[in-house]
Amino acid sequence: MDLDALVNEIYRRVQERVAACEAEPEAEANHIGVVGAEDKPVLGIISENHGEICHKVYECKQLAEYYRMRCALLEDTWDVENWEAVIAYTLTNEALGKIVNGIFDTPYTKAFGKALLCGKKIYVPEEDVELYHYRKTAPREYYRKLEANLEILKKSGVEILPNEQIGPAILGSECCTSSTEVEVSAKAEEKDLAFEKRVLSERDMIMAHQGKVTRILVNGKTIVTDLAKDYAKKYHIVIEKVDC
Repeated sequence: MDLDALVNEIYRRVQERVAACEAEPEAEANHIGVVGAEDKPVLGIISENHGEICHKVYECKQLAEYYRMRCALLEDTWDVENWEAVIAYTLTNEALGKIVNGIFDTPYTKAFGKALLCGKKIYVPEEDVELYHYRKTAPREYYRKLEANLEILKKSGVEILPNEQIGPAILGSECCTSSTEVEVSAKAEEKDLAFEKRVLSERDMIMAHQGKVTRILVNGKTIVTDLAKDYAKKYHIVIEKVDC
């Protein structure tokens, strides 16, 4: 790479980082005082190229209420173990084949593969699955062979949904099975639920309501989001702070 090309590449990466930094505070600013940035779980974003796709996620106020968004392409290291969930865009046929066969030789396949190995919930928009673009043109047997790779991902916990359903799924619709969903224990039979996490979100309230919980016990340091309070009021769920 000659000097001019190197300078241009450095400039491009700096601009991407600046743009990402500008987008994230804007999304979080509306919720200052509700949940601190460091208290929010991380939602990882994987794509072949950082750009408009990532910024649309950054600017989603509903997701910003609960998550810090991180684009894998802009991270020097991927702390995937601490990510709560992942949205994976631009799933090409090449990347699909590599991921299924454990070949992690690009930033995209490395991030996707590590998230899978760490047991993270991964959401892929249908529109970004390249294979689906060939449903009507590919020979049936060949298409089925490649589609088998998608089935492996699905059986491994990857959810492939229309793009407009990704947000609701992450935020707690019935199809969402995130690792941070409220676990309704035997106490639910008594209509009480002891909650030990740092942040009580609307999603947690939804899961509690589905478990017929009428009272949630939290410690004094637990942060209760405004949406969680609104949901509790709407469905007559008592949030009670107790000393631990």
